[in-house]
Amino acid sequence: MRPPKYLGVYSQPSAKADGSRKTLFFVWELAEAGYAVQQLDSAFQPRAEARRVSAARFAAHFRAEPSILAMPMTMLDVRALADLPESPAPTESESKAPELDGDLLSGLDNARRAKQTEITLRENFRKALLRLKRPRERQAAITALEQLAAATENISPVHKHMFRDFGAKLRKTAMPDLALLFGKRALELAPEDDHAHFNLARILCAMGAYDEAAAHIHTAMRLDAREALYPRMLAHIRKEKQLRPGKNRPRRTR
Repeated sequence: MRPPKYLGVYSQPSAKADGSRKTLFFVWELAEAGYAVQQLDSAFQPRAEARRVSAARFAAHFRAEPSILAMPMTMLDVRALADLPESPAPTESESKAPELDGDLLSGLDNARRAKQTEITLRENFRKALLRLKRPRERQAAITALEQLAAATENISPVHKHMFRDFGAKLRKTAMPDLALLFGKRALELAPEDDHAHFNLARILCAMGAYDEAAAHIHTAMRLDAREALYPRMLAHIRKEKQLRPGKNRPRRTR
């Protein structure tokens, strides 16, 4: 019997005392049909034991949250799960909900593919960073990272955080050319995301592309005028430009 397959974070609509309107869960697809769900707190930590729900009830009442990329730290104990009671039977109003809506099933499948894609690409990125440290494998690692930045299969806007993380890691390891590829990719996936503009500006500033960096900070400020970090970053860019006036174009990427 195959182990449970982790699908990601899902939600149920609710009106809670803290004002939130969703209850979040880790979700696994079980080999013997049905699903296991585990309720989460506001920090995405388990607050209850996992429980089993039927496929029909799951399809009717749970919705994927692909933008939340939290993952459980421990494996699901299927043996313990088998001892838990089945979720309460649906009420009369709940039973009227469609059991297996085609759009919902498609959404579940898309979320599953997106999660698996991210797991695979993060592992490939980790391996490429290790290869960068080996002189004989460095060029192959750079090529692998360039290919990763250009990946398109099963890529969706929810992966903006992944590309942002890759860009930030490469910027911190003094590889701005490669970082730029990932920063631009994150922005392509989320052109109205102020954080994507901010992170790209940091990479461009590190490369000496001060005018481009400032332009992205201005865009970030337009998208979120309340963020105090953006004006400080703009002041930093202007200071760097004054200190290094001859350096104001990004280097050509490989």
